[in-house]
Amino acid sequence: MIERAVESLGDRVDLLVLTGEAPAPDAALTPITEPFHALEYSEHMPDNFDALASDLRFTARSLLGRDPDIWHIHNHSLGKNGFTTRFAHHLAQAGCRLLLQPHDFAEDGRPDNYKLLREQLGEAMDTMLYPDGNHIWYAPINFRDKAFLEEIGLTHVHELPNSVIANATEAVQTEQKTIVYAARAIRRKNIGEFLLWSLLAPEGFTFQSTLAPENPIWEKDYNDWVTFAAELNLPVEFDVGRTHDFTELVQQSAALISTSIAEGFGLAFLEPWLEGKLLIGRKLPEITVDFEEAGLDLSTLYASLPVPLEWAGENLFFSKLEAAMRTSYEAYSRTWSDSLLEEAKGELVVDGCIDFGVLDEELQRNVIRHLAENRADRSLLPEFRISGATDMIRNNRRVVAEKYSVDAYARRLLELYTQLAAAQPDATTSADGGKLLDAFLQPVRFNLLRT
Repeated sequence: MIERAVESLGDRVDLLVLTGEAPAPDAALTPITEPFHALEYSEHMPDNFDALASDLRFTARSLLGRDPDIWHIHNHSLGKNGFTTRFAHHLAQAGCRLLLQPHDFAEDGRPDNYKLLREQLGEAMDTMLYPDGNHIWYAPINFRDKAFLEEIGLTHVHELPNSVIANATEAVQTEQKTIVYAARAIRRKNIGEFLLWSLLAPEGFTFQSTLAPENPIWEKDYNDWVTFAAELNLPVEFDVGRTHDFTELVQQSAALISTSIAEGFGLAFLEPWLEGKLLIGRKLPEITVDFEEAGLDLSTLYASLPVPLEWAGENLFFSKLEAAMRTSYEAYSRTWSDSLLEEAKGELVVDGCIDFGVLDEELQRNVIRHLAENRADRSLLPEFRISGATDMIRNNRRVVAEKYSVDAYARRLLELYTQLAAAQPDATTSADGGKLLDAFLQPVRFNLLRT
């Protein structure tokens, strides 16, 4: 994201990049990057914070030749270390102009990060996480995050969507019947739903997952899906990006698919159209509403995939839901009550049905096995369709190229820089960080794949 921003701005801004880890020697950012060890991921707050903060500001001043007009800080509150959060608050109190760009949150399914911040920042955490003032602006990357930040009382919140680079090659028309999931198969990508569609699709289609997970914590879930697909003889190929050219996989596909249940910005909803490919699967209204308002036609996607809860196992689901919700609330040091479970049941289960994407792997396998053994019940689910979308692809390609180009991103970012640079610093206040946690912990938002 930083590389794309620097590329878009060109020589219109004097830039210095401060990172915890140095980029590769041949990386484009290397000539303007200065590593600073206190910005590294760390489970410990350095004892000499004041000295380190002074050194970091001196480094910026020395290399730029003057104090920065703006400090643009990514993920200041994510909790990969406590120093970055405290340093952002320090700059805010010093009257420095800040553009804080959170694209991931410790409050959003990352209790370990949140615990780290609590341990390193102590009782001051809730008032330190989200400073506010005329000189402190926020640049979230999607509508949901903008709404949440405004709801906790922040006064300068400006949505800054990411940019997408268009493919210079022409789309390839193909007679192949392959559906490609161009993503690493980690848990939130909802691989079970990908397999479900391989069962529901007409005979002759092949579903390809491009990349296996790299993190060892996801290996068991992934390997279980590989074994399960083989057990049911599903037309699915895994980790094909390791043995095939990725560009060719995309170009030769009949359509791309996404079944993810959580994204930050949502490049997966934009990039397929630039490749001249149809996108099918699940949309995420918290994320995709921006794209649709910009003119993107996402009518081939669904917001929910209801299945009868009895197929998954009602008692098993409720047991898992209670255990997971209780664990999550306790991990965030929030008081648990049975009313939260009842609220979640009322929100998540509608007319005896549950969104397939809310289920965990075991429950999803129960549903897929039921449909494999009871073919007539497949008629209760939406029909698999990928034809007749030429005009949609053409229109969506135009919308993405115009609204989410590198040039469009540069204009938005420069406008924010210009307006913020003219802002007069005033007293620093603080939004209540605890209210943001409450927003993310709403029972209606609970999902077993995020536990």
